[in-house]
Amino acid sequence: MSKLNKEINSFQQVWSGGYKTGYSKKRNQKGVEEYLKNNTSGEILLEIGCGGGQWSKFICENIKFEKLFCTDVLSAEHNDFWNYVGSKNKKNIIYKHVKDFDLDFIDDESLDYVFSYDVFCHISYSGLNAYLESLYKKCKKGANILIMYADAEKYLKNEPENKNHVIKYLPTRKLSYRFSNKLLVVDAAKDLDGEPSDPKDEPRWYWVGINNFIELCEEKGFTVIEKDIDVDKTNPITLFQKK
Repeated sequence: MSKLNKEINSFQQVWSGGYKTGYSKKRNQKGVEEYLKNNTSGEILLEIGCGGGQWSKFICENIKFEKLFCTDVLSAEHNDFWNYVGSKNKKNIIYKHVKDFDLDFIDDESLDYVFSYDVFCHISYSGLNAYLESLYKKCKKGANILIMYADAEKYLKNEPENKNHVIKYLPTRKLSYRFSNKLLVVDAAKDLDGEPSDPKDEPRWYWVGINNFIELCEEKGFTVIEKDIDVDKTNPITLFQKK
C-alpha cells in the first residue's frame, strides 16, 4: 500500500456523524465565515474535506454559485452530510467520496474557487504535493484557492497549553521556540512527510509550516496572494491563485 493510500485509510474509522470544526475564539471560525461571505465568487466551487457539512451549509446559505463539489474520504452517510446540509441542496452540491488526491471527476480548468479548512493539517508533504498538482489542472486561470494548514510556531504562540499536540509526532526536537518563560524544543520541519497515524487513532497533524507551504504552491505554478489572511489566530490560511 502506498504512503498516500495509508494516509487516506487513516481517516476511515473516525468522526462518525461527520466532523465539524465547531466555533472557537482563537480559531475564529466566525471570522472565516465572514471572509468567505465577502470574498468567494464564481460558478464552480470546490470544498476539500467537507466532513459533516459545517462549511458546506454556510456556503449554500450565503454565497451564490452554480455547482459546489464537496469531497471527503468518508461517505456522505458516514458523515450524515445531507441531514445537516439539507436534501434541498442536492441540486447544487455534488458529493464525492474520494480515495485519492486526483480530483478526476472534475473537468480540467473548470474551478473558480477552492476552500479547505481542518483538512490539509492532516496531510503530509507528499499528499500536499499531489493535491496541489491536481488543483492546478482543475482550476481556471484566475481561480482563487484558500487553504488552512498547520504551522507549529503560530499554533504554539496562540495555544501554548496544547504543546503536547505539537510534539506528539516529533521524535527529534531541535528547533527552539520560547513562550511563557519556558523553552519548548520541537523539530516540526523534520516530520513533514512522516507516517500517518494508525486507522484506530484520530488522524495526526503534519506541521508543514507557512514557508514550506508557500514554496510548494509557487513550485506548482501558483501565485501567492496572501501568505496568511490571519483570520484564524492559531493556524495559517493561505490565499493563492492560478494566474
